[in-house]
This record gives sequence, structure tokens and C-alpha cells, in this order.
Amino acid sequence: MGMHLERLVKKMEEGKIVCGVCVSLNDPAVSELVGMAGYDFVWIEGEHGAMGRTEMQNLMIGAHAGGAAAMIRLPYTDAALVRPVMDMGPDIIGFPFINTAEDAKKAVAACTYPPKGVRGWNPQRAGHYGQMGQSAYVDKADRETLKMMIVEQEEGFHNIEEIVKVDGVDLIVLGPGDLSVGMGLKGKQDDPCIAEMMNHAASVCVSCRKPFLAWPSMTEQSLREWEQKGASLFGFPQDSFFISQAIMKLWPEYEKAIPSKKRTR
Repeated sequence: MGMHLERLVKKMEEGKIVCGVCVSLNDPAVSELVGMAGYDFVWIEGEHGAMGRTEMQNLMIGAHAGGAAAMIRLPYTDAALVRPVMDMGPDIIGFPFINTAEDAKKAVAACTYPPKGVRGWNPQRAGHYGQMGQSAYVDKADRETLKMMIVEQEEGFHNIEEIVKVDGVDLIVLGPGDLSVGMGLKGKQDDPCIAEMMNHAASVCVSCRKPFLAWPSMTEQSLREWEQKGASLFGFPQDSFFISQAIMKLWPEYEKAIPSKKRTR
């Protein structure tokens, strides 16, 4: 287990909440500064946006340079994509749209070397570019990357009890956004139906001692509520959101300061 993941896991074992920021801009300086700011992990947004494999790896390198664990959300769960991403050395790998225990089993298998899984050999960055012996890496590979199942559809929430019990599943993400859209609620994440399903899933994770990540709103009340529900990880909005908010907030102040008349020499 790499030092960044080891530090994150240690905090969770101590009962502390670990926090991260979603990064979708394809510049490793962004993931680096998130780590430098003190966040525990960088959520690398591989599902949405214009991110390719090269950008994924560069963002992982940036996260580690800044002192944060690298968490990657895949765009889909096909083993053909999982193999190269695992070879990049992520600390946590997230699988979208996990709806059944069988989905979770396939995801875990894609991360695992035979005979337990179907991962192909040639770990690249994950194996320190060949500087780590083959047997040494294989022996510890399963401990190097946490497998995270993202439950974000109604079917997945109905099957949460079976999903959390799958061997090899380390973390759960509860995704209210896709859930609300899929239920025809057009992103209304505070709808009572959504809240009920989220609360049930959270209680299942807690009872099974399975850490889960929540996306609280940026209010103290929401943070406290999710802490009380047992969340071990908090995910915060993506980099472009923070930039947009700062730009929109500062512009009126700048606009007022701009002289109304042209300066004369």
C-alpha cells in the first residue's frame, strides 16, 4: 500500500472523515494543488469530460506530488479499460453504475490477477516501471488499490445489501445525482424518495462496516448530517465549479472598480 493510501486508510480507521475534490480539468497542476491544499484524495473524473488515459495518469502523478491519494472514476467497467488504468497505479479505482452483486464481482475480478481475477500482467507505473520484482508486486497488488463501487441507479440501491457483501469490495459511493435523474426527478436530490433510499443505503453500509463516500452540500448542516449517518469520505464539487464560483464572485467587484471614463494621458 502506497504512503498516500496508507495515510488515508489510517485516518478512516481512526474514525476521521477523509475529504477530496473532484478534478476534471486535464492539468496535473490542478490535482497537485488539491493535495497541497491539504485534501486527502483527488477524485479524478474519468467518466465525464474530455479526459483520456494519458490525462488520467498525469493527474494521478500530480495528486501524489501534492501529497494526496489518487482516486479515479472510470467511464465504464469493461476489463479492457480497467487493465491499463490499474497499471497506472491508482490508490482507489471507482466503477460506475454498479447495480448488482454480479456487477461488483466483475469489477473486482478486472482488478485482480489470476487465478482469482482476469487482470493482465505488465503493471507499468504501478510496478515502479519494472523496478519492483514481478513476484513482489503480485503478492501485494490486491492491497495497493481499493475497489470502489459507485451505486447511482435505483436498481443498485435496491440491491445494496448484496453489493456490499461481495468479497473484494472496499468502498461504496452513494450517488444521488444519477439516481434522481433516473427516477424522473430531474436532479432534485433533496426529494424525500431520494433521501429515503440514500439513508437506507448508508445504514446498510454502516451495519456491514463498509466505508462509504457521500456528496454533502457545502453547508455545515449537510456535513453534520452525513457525519451522523456514518460517512467515512466526503467528496466536494469539481475544480471547474470552484473556478466558476470565484470568477463570478469577483467580477462584480472588479466591474465596480473599473473607471467609467477613459483615462486621459
